[in-house]
Amino acid sequence: MLKLIDLDGAVSFNEGEYNGLKFSTACLPPEMIYRSGNGEYKVRSTQDWTPESGYDLLPASPSQDMWSLGCVFYLLCTGATLFQATIEDNLVFVSKDMAVLYHWTEQTKREKLSIVTDNLARNLLSLLLNKNPAMRLDGEHVLSHPFLTGAHFCRLQGEEPEWDVFISYRVDSDSGHAEELYNALCQKGLKVWWDKRCLEPGQNWEEGFVSGLVTSRCFVCMLSRGAIKSDSKDGQNFEWMTQGSKGDHVLSEWRLALELKERTMIEGVFPVMIGDVGANGEYSHYFKSNCNPSAPNIVVHEVERKLRDYLSGEGLGLPYTDRLTIKAVLDSVLSNQGAFYCGRKEDFLPSTVDSICDMVRRCKNHETPIQRRTLLASSSSRNLDADIVVGGHGTA
Repeated sequence: MLKLIDLDGAVSFNEGEYNGLKFSTACLPPEMIYRSGNGEYKVRSTQDWTPESGYDLLPASPSQDMWSLGCVFYLLCTGATLFQATIEDNLVFVSKDMAVLYHWTEQTKREKLSIVTDNLARNLLSLLLNKNPAMRLDGEHVLSHPFLTGAHFCRLQGEEPEWDVFISYRVDSDSGHAEELYNALCQKGLKVWWDKRCLEPGQNWEEGFVSGLVTSRCFVCMLSRGAIKSDSKDGQNFEWMTQGSKGDHVLSEWRLALELKERTMIEGVFPVMIGDVGANGEYSHYFKSNCNPSAPNIVVHEVERKLRDYLSGEGLGLPYTDRLTIKAVLDSVLSNQGAFYCGRKEDFLPSTVDSICDMVRRCKNHETPIQRRTLLASSSSRNLDADIVVGGHGTA
């Protein structure tokens, strides 16, 4: 039997105490290392600290324990310590390895984890040994990771997506728009996944849309009066929804997409705002013609329940963001740069397709805003090799 007993260096993070009272250097997270004025790498120790020490103390946080857990888990998986260590779990090559820890990079992590043969264990370690403390798993998410639960999954956090774009739309109101977008993207040479063609006979629709969204890079959603502000259908009007509503497929898709974006699994969200079609075939402005609902600031319990089920079914644990209101979901979607279906279709459809292609290319290249501006200024090319997922939902 193994027992965790060594708690003599513990401090209270709830009371704002500082970490560094006592430590084992081979299990310290990168943020506990600082670089002194003479270039040496040292530990942020509370015992040695004075106002003239040249470093700030670090408030205690459970995220620091999660790094240490990763160090222990690494030893269990490989039979070796993350860094060569003494029997007291202190670094053998102090100066060299503290420098590596201080400058911890994704490349260093990949090299360290290359000897972990189990894919799920490697993924769990990659999330624990994250240089950014805010991105490390907490205890609940560790316990719900598929390595420990054995849950089925399509894609783990940190893995490359299978598809580049998932298109969300309301079947009753926007299936025609989705098909037009589908055809236009195909004409650009893109490979499109569409539920009407790619779902296996007899496959559960919800399982299909969840796996498609989880394995996608970008999320494109269609907003229209008929989709989210219908005058005649309760299930298609966000304004009429209550906490006890039976839920809504479109809202659930958006909610899951925003959760995946929080985890950086969805890299881009692109709203397509569709105005009303006039007698002359031209579209009105989505906002100016009052197509956007005044979403209530309430949480739909069924949507949150389904979100937990979706994440659990994919081995992604508990939600990072909890109890988002309808208003918060809509505002989050609209906070992203998108496109308007306004005016003549021959004008806005090509530009929308180009913008989606451009978004996918930027996400694939992981460009910074400066790089994006440079590329846009130097090239007008819009063609790329990408995959698109299209999922549609009715009101049943």
